[in-house]
Amino acid sequence: MERRKHSRFQQWNKAIIKSASGGEGTLPNCPIDAYAWDLSLGGARIQSEECFPVGAIVRIHLELVRSREAVGVDGVVRWSRRNEKEDIYEFGIEFQECNEIVLQAIMKNLYRETGRKARAVQPQVSLGKGAM
Repeated sequence: MERRKHSRFQQWNKAIIKSASGGEGTLPNCPIDAYAWDLSLGGARIQSEECFPVGAIVRIHLELVRSREAVGVDGVVRWSRRNEKEDIYEFGIEFQECNEIVLQAIMKNLYRETGRKARAVQPQVSLGKGAM
């Protein structure tokens, strides 16, 4: 049974985690370069070289690939795990109190017609602090 409120789109978007607070465990020093994947109006899966604990509140700068817009959004880490195969951390972010401008930008990015079929391509850029 699907528990998600919003449809997910498998699309890589650059992300910078600007700040983090709270949660159980140690928080890494920010800013941190990352990628958002499985983006929806309600959240995203983030991939990063750094681990964020469940419950942490993060401020994320997203560079939306299809609409070529950038937005800032706060979110709470709902789950976190190590992806051994990719040698990276993954965590689920639930967006918190998005304003209308942010929601419109994400909707435009997700639902925009491009004239060509969208496809998921994994970035070939290494993640690292301050690289973006």
